[in-house]
Amino acid sequence: IPSQRGSDGKVVERAVSYTADFVYEDRDGNTIVEDAKGVRTQQYIIRRKLMLWIHGIKVVEV
Repeated sequence: IPSQRGSDGKVVERAVSYTADFVYEDRDGNTIVEDAKGVRTQQYIIRRKLMLWIHGIKVVEV
């Protein structure tokens, strides 16, 4: 998610990024995103939900 700027041009919210542990295509050409998690932090849960909502990508936890 890109940074958000106020009317004065100053950054009011920093950008957010997410890097999955594994990204690949299955035999049908579907993109699979996998993340190995020991602990589900609140930050991770929010990012996982944003990936689904904004990009339509479901993160598979392994």
